Amino acid sequence: MKTSTAWWLFFIVAVVIAVLTWPARTEPRAAPFVKPIPTPTHKIFPPVEYDHLYDGDLTIKMVDTLEELHEICEITDPKLLACSRRNEWSCVIIMVKDEIMRQRNWTTGMLLRHEIGHCNGWGADHAGERSISFPTSHWAHPNARVRLAR
Repeated sequence: MKTSTAWWLFFIVAVVIAVLTWPARTEPRAAPFVKPIPTPTHKIFPPVEYDHLYDGDLTIKMVDTLEELHEICEITDPKLLACSRRNEWSCVIIMVKDEIMRQRNWTTGMLLRHEIGHCNGWGADHAGERSISFPTSHWAHPNARVRLAR
């Protein structure tokens, strides 16, 4: 009987030690909380019929400043961050660099999707423009973004 009691005592102590020293479960770290962007919704995406890959000769030109963008696009709208020009064979998208877009709470991906809609024939009147709601998967907190080694 004493052997049985000692065995159970040993077993209980071993389980307690195992539980206390077992490493914590490793779950993927959640992205840091992202404060919602002040505008709850904003229309930016083209209608579904224009929201697909562009099947033509596409050129994307990135510029460093808003002034350069306005000069190339020949548009002085202070909200402008990108524009596009197209013909039946090709399309050129001109965009400011990502850092400028992010200062205004947009990303290159969001604006590229918008401009590709124009490459696909969506009009400058933005008829049927669809909303994006914030927070969104199209925006990652700076701490959660992929970083390139320099």
